[in-house]
Amino acid sequence: MKLVVGVLMAGMLSTAMVATAAPTPATVSLERSVTLITGDRVVVLDSAGTARTVVPGTGRQRTAFSTYQRDGHMFVVPVDAKTLVAQGRLDERLFDVTLLLESGYDDGSRPTVPLIVTHAPGAAPMRVAGTTTTANLAAVNASAVTADKSGAAWRSLVGSDVRKVWLDRKRKASLDRSVAQIGATAAWQAGYTGAGVKVAVLDTGVDETHPDLASREIGQRNFSDSPDNVDRAGHGTHVASTIAGTGAKSGGKYKGVAHGASVLDGKVLDDQGYGYDSQIIAGMQWAVEQGAKIVNLSLGGTDTPEVDPLEEAVNSLSAKHDTLFVIAAGNSGSDESIASPGSADAALTVGAVDRADNLAEFSSRGPRTGDTAIKPDITAPGVGIVAAKATQSGGTPVEDGYLGASGTSMATPHVAGSAALVAQSHPDWTGGQIKAVLTASAKPNPGLNAFQQGSGRVDVPTALAQSVTTTPTNVSLGRQSWPYGVSVSKALAYHNFGKTDVTLDVTVNAMAADGKPAPVGLLTVSPSKVTVPAGGDAAVNVTANAGQYGQPGAYFGSVTALSNGAVLRTPVALDRETESYTATINQVGLDGAPATGYDTRLFGLRTGQTYQLSDLDGSATVRLPKDDYMIDSSLVTGDRINWVVHPSFRLVGDSTVELDFRRVRQFAVTPPDPTAALRLGQVGFVRTADRTVFGWLLESDLGRLWTAHVGPAVPQRDFTTMVNTQWVNPVGDFYGLAFYPGGSFPTGFVRAVKRDQLAHVRTSFGGGPQGKTGMRYVYPRDRSGEGHGAYASLVPVKLPSDRNEYYTTEGVSWEPALWQMSPDNRYVELFLGGPVRSYQSGRTYHESVNRGVFGPAMPPSRSATDYVVRSGNTISARLPLLGDSAGNVGIGVAESGSMVLYRDGAVVGESASYSSGTFTVPAEPGEYRLTSEAVRSKDISDVTTHVRAAWTFRSAALGANPARLPVSTIRFTPALDQNNSAPAGRWFFLPVTVQQQNSGTATIPRSLSVEASFDGGLTWTSATVVANALALVQHPNDATTVSLRAKATDRAGNTAEHTIINAYKLS
Repeated sequence: MKLVVGVLMAGMLSTAMVATAAPTPATVSLERSVTLITGDRVVVLDSAGTARTVVPGTGRQRTAFSTYQRDGHMFVVPVDAKTLVAQGRLDERLFDVTLLLESGYDDGSRPTVPLIVTHAPGAAPMRVAGTTTTANLAAVNASAVTADKSGAAWRSLVGSDVRKVWLDRKRKASLDRSVAQIGATAAWQAGYTGAGVKVAVLDTGVDETHPDLASREIGQRNFSDSPDNVDRAGHGTHVASTIAGTGAKSGGKYKGVAHGASVLDGKVLDDQGYGYDSQIIAGMQWAVEQGAKIVNLSLGGTDTPEVDPLEEAVNSLSAKHDTLFVIAAGNSGSDESIASPGSADAALTVGAVDRADNLAEFSSRGPRTGDTAIKPDITAPGVGIVAAKATQSGGTPVEDGYLGASGTSMATPHVAGSAALVAQSHPDWTGGQIKAVLTASAKPNPGLNAFQQGSGRVDVPTALAQSVTTTPTNVSLGRQSWPYGVSVSKALAYHNFGKTDVTLDVTVNAMAADGKPAPVGLLTVSPSKVTVPAGGDAAVNVTANAGQYGQPGAYFGSVTALSNGAVLRTPVALDRETESYTATINQVGLDGAPATGYDTRLFGLRTGQTYQLSDLDGSATVRLPKDDYMIDSSLVTGDRINWVVHPSFRLVGDSTVELDFRRVRQFAVTPPDPTAALRLGQVGFVRTADRTVFGWLLESDLGRLWTAHVGPAVPQRDFTTMVNTQWVNPVGDFYGLAFYPGGSFPTGFVRAVKRDQLAHVRTSFGGGPQGKTGMRYVYPRDRSGEGHGAYASLVPVKLPSDRNEYYTTEGVSWEPALWQMSPDNRYVELFLGGPVRSYQSGRTYHESVNRGVFGPAMPPSRSATDYVVRSGNTISARLPLLGDSAGNVGIGVAESGSMVLYRDGAVVGESASYSSGTFTVPAEPGEYRLTSEAVRSKDISDVTTHVRAAWTFRSAALGANPARLPVSTIRFTPALDQNNSAPAGRWFFLPVTVQQQNSGTATIPRSLSVEASFDGGLTWTSATVVANALALVQHPNDATTVSLRAKATDRAGNTAEHTIINAYKLS
C-alpha cells in the first residue's frame, strides 16, 4: 500500500502535537483519518489538519486528487468527483477534510458517512448499494442514508439518476425582564396566553419534570443519537421555558411569553447540542404532522449560496402546512453571517438585542450569503435571559431551578412565543400572515440598519393591534448593476384585514453603510398615497432609480406608511454594485471544438471571491468586479488531466479570455536511477499574497498530467509553482526531486535529473523492540521556507536500518519525519520530526533518526506557539519529551502522563496530557515551576521508558502576542549503536548540550550536574562533568541499562531538570 503525506505551512512541532484514540488520558494521538464517500482515505497528522496522507480506495490506485485550500479549509477531491461537484450534483463539503474532522466524521468516531440523497419529486427513493436508509425525508424529496466506507455507495451513485448527494451536516444549538420588554404582559392582560396553540421545540429535549413545564408538554419524540428525550444539555428546556413556561417554581417571576401554549418536544440535537440535518428535517416533518402552528429552531450552521436540504424543508413545509418556523440568526456576530436554516426565505429569522434594544455583539448580521437579501427579519431579547434549568444539565443556577443564558437561541423563543399569542388571536391565520404582522409591528432601533435588526425588536401589543401588513415583509432590491443605467423596482403590497378602509401616506428613506443619508432620488416610492380597502390590498412600487446617486455599496432604510398616527415600517435594502464588467471565458477543447466537462474557477486577487464555471458549451460569461483574477481550469479526458492556469487576468472592461487546452504539454521528470518508481507526483501553485493553494496529486504516471500557462508572466514574488516528485528504487533508495519555478505556470515540464545535481544523504534509522517498522516521509519547502501545500510519499523502513536519500538542492530545502508504527500498522507509536535541512549538490551527508538518548528537545520551529509561551495571562506548554539525539522533535504514545504548573509553590493547573497544557495565571510577577512526565510501555520502546522534566522561571504579564519563556533542554548525544546500546564495563563519554527552547545552538549554563543510575533510578551516582559540556560515566559489568538525571541553571537563575529512566542499554 502506498501512502501520500502532505504538510501545508505547519510549524515543526504542530505536525506532531495531536491526540489519538487513547486507552488512557495520557495517550497522544499522532493521526486521524477521514474516509471520503469515494472510499479514498485522508489521514491527518496534526490538530490543525495541515499534514495529511492520501490512501486511494480499493481498485483506485490510479486516482488523481485535486487539492485546494479556501477560507482555512482543505479540500481533497478525487478526479472522478470533481466534475460532479462543479455541476452541483455532489456537495463539495463531502471533500472538505477540515469540516469532516470538525464534525466528528473521522474514522475513529464513526464507521459510516452520513448522506442526504435527493431525487426528483414523485420519484421513488433509489436503493444505493453500501448504504442503510435511516429516514425518509419527503419534505425535500430525499432519503437520509449512511454509507459504509468501502466506496460501494460511490460506485452505485456514479451515473445514477440521483439529483444530488449532500453531506448530512451537523448543526449546533446556537426571562423576567425580557418578557416585559417585548410587551407580553400587556397581551396577558388582554387575555392572550397562547392557549390552544401548539408550539414545537426542536432542540436538545425538554425537561417535562420541571414545575414550569410539567403541564405544558403534550407530545415528545427523539430523533437524535441520544438514547432518550431527556434534556442533558439544558438548551431545549431553557428555550421551551421562555416560550411556554408557567413560572410555577418562581411564583410567576420567570413566566414564559405564551405560558398557555402547548409544547411538542422533538429532540433533534444530542446531549452535546449537535444534530444531523436529516434528524432535524425528520423532526420538522413530525412537528407539522402533530399540528404545530409554530416551530422553534434555536440552532444553525454555516450558510452557503445554494438552498440546502434544511432550508428547502423550511420553505416547503411552511407552504404546505401554513406553519411558521421561527429560527435563530446565529451567533457569529459578523456581517453576512446569517446561519442556515435561518437563511431560508420562509423562516422568521431572529437576531438578539440587549435590555436597551441594542444589538448583541454576537448576533449574526446580514445580508444573506449569495443574494444580499435582508436577514434577520426581527430581533428579540437574547442577553442574560433567565429561564428553566433542566434537572440533568450543567451550569450554575441564578436561583433554584433557573439558569441565565445569552444567544440568538434565547431570542428566538421570545418571537416564537409572540407568534403563539398572535396565533391565538387569529386562529385562522397562516404562518406567513403571523410572520407579516410580527415584522410589520416591530419596533426598530434608529441606530441599527436592516441587515442588523430586520424590522426591529418584536412588539407584542402592537402586533395584536395591527390591522395592516405587507407582502413581502421586507423589500430586498438586490444588486443594482454598475453603472446604474437601469432602475430596479419591486412591488410592496399592503393588506388590510381590518373592518374599515385605511389611507396610507408612504415615503422611503435610506442611509449608506457609513451612516450618511442616501442621495436624494436614489430610492423613491410611488404612489405616495394609497387607500387599502377593508379586507383588501393596495400596492406601491419601491424603486432604486437609474443614475449616478452616491457611491457603490449597501444602502438600507425603510418604507414608512402613516395612517392617523399609526406607523408601519418595512425594511428596504439595496446593494449598488461596485465597478464591474462582463468576462467571457472561451474554453477550447483538445480537438479545437468548444470544450465541455471542464471545471473553471476565477479568484479575485483583491476581493478574495471565488467564481465557479462548469460544464457549459465552451463559452461562459460572468459578471465580475474590477479586479485582477487568477483563472484555474481543468479538463479530464480519459486518463489524462489537462490543466490551464492564467495567473493574472486584469479586468478593467468587458473582456474575453481564451483558455485553449490544445496548448498543454506533458510533464516528464526522471531520476538518475532507471529502476526507481514514482511514489508521488504533485504539481501545484500558490498566490503569495493570500496563500491560496491549488494542485493535482498523482501516485503513479506523472505523464497523465498536461499543463499550460496562459497570459503574461507575473513577478516571482507573487506566484510560485511547485513540482514535487518522489521516487523509491527496489532496494529502498529514495529520490526527492522538487522544483519551484516562479513567475509562470509551466507549459509542460521536462527534467532529466543527473546524480551530480543531487545531494546524497546517508540516513541511519535506530531500532527499538524487535520487529519494529517505521514510515519515513520528507516534504519540500521553497527558498523562503514555505511548504506551499507540498505532499510527500510515506515509505516503510525497517528499524534499525540505513537508507540512501537523494535530494535536489537548488531553491529547495527538505523537512523529514519518521513514524514508528504499531505492530499491526494501525497507529503511530512515536513521531520524530526534524528541522528543515538545506543541502548542496554533489556532497554526501550523514544523518541519524531514532537514535538515543531520547528526551526533551525543542529545536527551531516556525510556529510562534512552540514550546512554552505566554500570551497575556495565559501560559501554554507544548512539550516534546521524546526527541532523539539528532535533535528531532519527539512525541508518542504513553501509558500514563501528566503536566502540572505551579506558581509560588501552589498548583495553578494540571493537564492529563504530558505534551499539552494551557493555564490561566495572574498578571503579577511570580516564580513558576512547570513539570511533565510520561511513562512508556516497553512494547513501544525499551529505552527512555519514563521521562520526567521540570523547569523553573519567573514570569509576569506580557502582551497579547506569544512570547517564549526562559526554558531550556538538556540533551545527551552519546555514541550509541543502532539498537541504542553502549559497551558495559568501561568508562563512557556523554556529550551534554544545554539549549534554550527554539534554538539550534548550545548555551553555556551557570551550573550543570549529571547523575547516572544502573538500577532503573533506585540509586544515583554523580558523574564527572567537564566544561559544562561532557559527562564521564563508568559503566558496570553487570548492569543492563543506564538512567540519567541532570540539572542545569542558567545565568538568570532559571533551571531545567530532566530524569530519563533507561536512557540507553548496555551490552
